Formats: sequence, C-alpha cells, structure tokens
Amino acid sequence: MADLNNITVTILDDGMVSLLIDQQPISEKFGMKFETSIVDDIKALENGQKLKLFDQFIFSHTDLNFEHSYYYVTGVEKLDDGYRLAKNFAYRIKIDGQPEIEHIVSNQGKAMTTDDIRSFIQAHIQKSLTDYTDFNYAY
Repeated sequence: MADLNNITVTILDDGMVSLLIDQQPISEKFGMKFETSIVDDIKALENGQKLKLFDQFIFSHTDLNFEHSYYYVTGVEKLDDGYRLAKNFAYRIKIDGQPEIEHIVSNQGKAMTTDDIRSFIQAHIQKSLTDYTDFNYAY
C-alpha cells in the first residue's frame, strides 16, 4: 500500500488498517486499527517529527481550580532510517475557559519506564491522601 520502510500496513476486511513497526504490532493488547488516512499522515512526517496514534487514560484528580489527567501516549516518530514507536507518559491540565495544557513527564529527560510511572502514580496518590484530603470534611 505504501513505502514506509519498517512499517507494515495491512488492510483489514472493514476497510481499516493495522500497523506493524519492525514486525511488532502497535498494541498487541488492544488490537489497534486505524483509518486508511493514517498512512498519508505517517508519510507526511518530516525527520524527527512525531504523530500521536492513540492515548490511554490512566488516572485523574481535581483540586479546587484544575483537573489533572494522566495518559500513556503512543505515537510514531520518523527517523532517518525508518520509524519507531514513541511512548510517553503525559500530563494534561484542564482549566475552565482555557485550552488544555499537555506536558510529557520524564525522568531527568528520559522517557519514563513502567516502574517510573507506577512510582509516580503511587507518590501522587499518597500526596493527595496526606496533603490535600481531609476525610473529616468534603469540600
């Protein structure tokens, strides 16, 4: 269907496509499939650019002013010699009347590992329970 170096595109019976990068599925667990237009979007990437494919909600919390949501984002990045999966732990802030703000959470500039993400979540839950929650009052 397209010359995408190390990406294999398979057209499915329902007209959608599945993608393999280096013969590995994008998401084995969820069997991701995409609209055929994703191929053109990937082909249009410049070297070093990333395209978000999907994200998975992990958890959120709200304080008095903001909604804080955390996601695991999967994308594809174009490199000189082909494409690679780009996976990031992302933090989104929602403030009424303003566009969402999104940041990639890293571990000293490096992508978070699954253990890093688990530790981060546990620390935030503990902080919420000890610093921001008063079980004697609801506010």
